[in-house]
Amino acid sequence: MAPGAIESLSMSTTSSPGLPRRVRRAGPRSETRLKCVAAAPEARLCVEILGEHDTTGGVGVTGGVGAAGGARGVVLTGPEVTIGRGAGCSLVLPDPTVSEVHLVLRVEDGAIRVIDAGGRGGVWLDGVRVRDAYARPDAVVGLGRSRLRLRGVGDEGEAPSGPRSRLGGLLGVSPAMQRVFALLERAARTDATVLLEGETGTGKELAAQALHEESPRAGGVLQVVDCSALSATMIEDMLFGHVRGAFTGAIAEHPGGFEEADGGTLFLDEIGELPLELQPKLLRAIETRAICRLGSNVPRRVDVRIVAATNRSLAREVAEGRFRADLYYRLNVVRVELPPLRERPEDVQALVRHIEEGLPAASQARAPLSEDEVDLLSRRPWPGNVRELRNEVVRMHALGLHALETPTPTPTKAPAAWSAPRPGVAETGEDGEPVVDLSMGFRLARQQQLDAFERRFLAEALRRAHGNVSLAAQSIGVSRKLLHRAIARHALREVDP
Repeated sequence: MAPGAIESLSMSTTSSPGLPRRVRRAGPRSETRLKCVAAAPEARLCVEILGEHDTTGGVGVTGGVGAAGGARGVVLTGPEVTIGRGAGCSLVLPDPTVSEVHLVLRVEDGAIRVIDAGGRGGVWLDGVRVRDAYARPDAVVGLGRSRLRLRGVGDEGEAPSGPRSRLGGLLGVSPAMQRVFALLERAARTDATVLLEGETGTGKELAAQALHEESPRAGGVLQVVDCSALSATMIEDMLFGHVRGAFTGAIAEHPGGFEEADGGTLFLDEIGELPLELQPKLLRAIETRAICRLGSNVPRRVDVRIVAATNRSLAREVAEGRFRADLYYRLNVVRVELPPLRERPEDVQALVRHIEEGLPAASQARAPLSEDEVDLLSRRPWPGNVRELRNEVVRMHALGLHALETPTPTPTKAPAAWSAPRPGVAETGEDGEPVVDLSMGFRLARQQQLDAFERRFLAEALRRAHGNVSLAAQSIGVSRKLLHRAIARHALREVDP
């Protein structure tokens, strides 16, 4: 075969074994460019073998076809190809540092999936070590001392667009996030109700924003209602609004979330915390797309798309009697589960760089994280997920710390039902006493317990006063001004203006 020519062949099918979970960027390597000639109509994938080590021995492919020195390429057809040093591989590399079966490539919906088949030294995608990831167009894959450029070819010889690495504020090249992106994109084109489930810090609000921005309702409002407010009256008012005189302190009419989201999207955050007594009214509003403000019997029509999110398993909440089954089925039209960060370590590299790009210069007391530091961070369990990773990166920059100087978070068992404690309720141990983290020191631990008590105390006072700040302040013997400051400090919600 002449140099630069392209040979067409069929891919064999090989399953991919268990894969390592590390992310790292390799050092710079030289490359030789290749201009691919026109592919046959049935071609799916063009793989260029870039010059790194001495490859004068040629590159073997299934059927004994070889290629001569310099940069070479082969066009591969079929759903999957195996690459390695073994004679049974679809593409054989004469690199002694490559394993018998090192790499598997799959073409899935026009995108190229890169899978480490357990090769020695791993697989590197654009300098980042991956176990299972989707490649962008023209991505470079490293295995052993060899480098391959992946150039997708469509039915007409055109390169496919490849997978997207972000959707709105969500980032990720891992298969888990690609599945989330695909589902969100499909759901966004409809008005179907979407239920977002996932652990705290996995990006449920960002997913809701992406759904809204990608939908035909993007020109409307994305209205957020936090269903974890500690008073049922507050939540009801936030959802449905009130008329003048509906309760003490209601001196003017106020629209609720349904009306404010008219023509747009209503995002019901922490829907698993919604009090049982309000669930029938919410169900009726979702089914009829009509609401009545507090203090009024006049129905008001609303045109909204519903997106709900929870860090609990609503199916489990239904089974335990804490959530109505009929409301669950009404919300669970399209269910999207946001994966925890520990299940997608391939995304840590991109997340860290994105976080660093957004840091103000004044808060950077050190250079960007090195590849070894990012590699170390990618192997941590991150029980707080992306939110915890962000806080850690910000802290390292603010204090000039390095990854080896920061303690590794204690691994925690993944909550099967995301059973986070309900707001305002302290975690307790077997003796019934609040759990205290001794690692934070006496003063900080004491302040944390005092803050938790104050928040619960004030929330109960507001609940008994039906959200009226004046009545609540009078009942606990503090000034209205002091209570207002405490409400703001603890992010509680009030009803009266």
